[in-house]
Amino acid sequence: MSTLVAAAGAGGSALASWTGPVLLLSGFAIVNVALLVTGRSSPIVRRIPDNLERLTGIPGWAASTVGLALFGLLLAGQGFYSDVAWHVGLGRDDILFTSPHTSIFLGLQLILLSSAVCIWTATATKVDTPFRVGALRVPASAIPLGALGLAAVAGFPLDELWHQAYGIDVTMWSPTHMLMILGACFVGIASWTVLGEAKVRARGGWKRGLHVVAAVLTLQGLTAPLGEFAFGVPQFQQIFHPIIVSIAAGFALVAIRLVHGRWWGIGITTISFLLQANVMGTEGETGPVDTRSPALYIGSALLVELLARAIGTERVVRFAIATGVLVGTVGLATEWAWNAGAYQPWRASLLPDALVLSLIGAVGAALAGAAFARVVLKPAGDAPAERVPGRLVAAGAFAVFVVVALPLPRAVGDVDAALRVTPAGDGLANVEVSLTPPDAADDARWFQTTAWQGGGLVLADMEEVEPGVFRSEEPVPVAGGWKSVVRLHRGGELMAVPVFLPRDDEIGEPEISGNRSGPMESEKTYLLRETRAGNAWFAPIVHGLLLIAIAAWVAAFVIASRVIDGGRRGRGGRSVSRRVQPAGAPA
Repeated sequence: MSTLVAAAGAGGSALASWTGPVLLLSGFAIVNVALLVTGRSSPIVRRIPDNLERLTGIPGWAASTVGLALFGLLLAGQGFYSDVAWHVGLGRDDILFTSPHTSIFLGLQLILLSSAVCIWTATATKVDTPFRVGALRVPASAIPLGALGLAAVAGFPLDELWHQAYGIDVTMWSPTHMLMILGACFVGIASWTVLGEAKVRARGGWKRGLHVVAAVLTLQGLTAPLGEFAFGVPQFQQIFHPIIVSIAAGFALVAIRLVHGRWWGIGITTISFLLQANVMGTEGETGPVDTRSPALYIGSALLVELLARAIGTERVVRFAIATGVLVGTVGLATEWAWNAGAYQPWRASLLPDALVLSLIGAVGAALAGAAFARVVLKPAGDAPAERVPGRLVAAGAFAVFVVVALPLPRAVGDVDAALRVTPAGDGLANVEVSLTPPDAADDARWFQTTAWQGGGLVLADMEEVEPGVFRSEEPVPVAGGWKSVVRLHRGGELMAVPVFLPRDDEIGEPEISGNRSGPMESEKTYLLRETRAGNAWFAPIVHGLLLIAIAAWVAAFVIASRVIDGGRRGRGGRSVSRRVQPAGAPA
């Protein structure tokens, strides 16, 4: 399997263009000005939420909050995909506020702002809320939005400090990147929480539409970390790929089936896939993105629908566990078939580990998804009579944590490689590697020559031509700004040998080229060539902050969920025009 994606230099690339973010921000501004000008409410601060409520039938505070949060997510997502494509295809950026970075930063700020808008509009429209801070009325759903936005925004300056301390690590899953990525990933779930607190049923028109958008973004948000694999240069164990797919499917498909009802899961997963394929693209200026890697989910959605028809959804715990089992086995098999054309396709060498961990993760996530669906359904009176016991939700969350944590270590195997590079003209070369022991690649999860940052991405599988001797299936770039390495991944081991690395005076690194023999080394030595040791104290602090942020997000969702699920009748409903709605009064 070989893939070549070409891109122009940064100055002439669409990745550096400001057109996308300018158009998005201009459109958003026009919509808000129109809502402000055409509104008649007094005071003026109520015009936008009141106008949104009049047009959509959704409580104005909720419509304003969700609209701003989802627009921020759209803006940040557009910047994120462009930024990763830039680093994979073009290498370093010379300034901080490139077009992709600016989109990310503004989008994350809007997500944080949506929490303040939630409180401000609820106060302005005199909504009865579970919390009061002086004169401010605070909806419970503002808490997770604020926690997500605050951590995500904090990740941006921390990321700049991280790069100043340790260099430009072109990896998606660094701790500062994950603060921003995960902070944005869960915005779809937080927006769905707002709709639940506002007692917006998934019934007709704008209400159904906004629930569909929240469901699509929940699924895509949980899938977003798979960009580590979609951009073709993953730096963590491949087993994360099926595990994350199964976790996302377990949580999202249970919640979608319970909230939306029959057949909607198939439609929502289809919409998600079409949007994903359109946004990410496959070749050219959009960057080297593999649409096979982020998963299909449609097969799992069909399986969940058939399961719901067979056993019903009233017994929620049974339905969730059965869904997790189905998604983590048969559903995983459908994703395995879909993944066959991916940059790094799943192979039998992933078994049985991938099956066991994916199954556990899917069941745990499905239990959490069922509990979350109750938060969305309960205020409107649509929730099943059975609830998921808290201890089961906690056990499910713990199971998800364990299956994600287990594959984090990355080891290096005891393998020697004799590399021979044969020029093939036009800056290309054929790569041949002799491994010792000869069977070192027998159970490989991938064994490829990877070339990147020379204007695109090239992946060439290593094919065995005689016992222990492998040759790249086609020539790879070994000139200019290209970086080329042979990568071997087996079990928990990820190792590499360099083929060509250009001289880089900016970081004081010489050119590496030509034939060589010796032990294969950690991939990080070459994939993260631009990093440096830096100080010893900053990295543990940032990793600790990431863990604290994740704990804060979990706590914020737990608090909001308990308040919404057990809240007084009337809370979160439509706005009260002139007075506070008394406890127990109808919405």
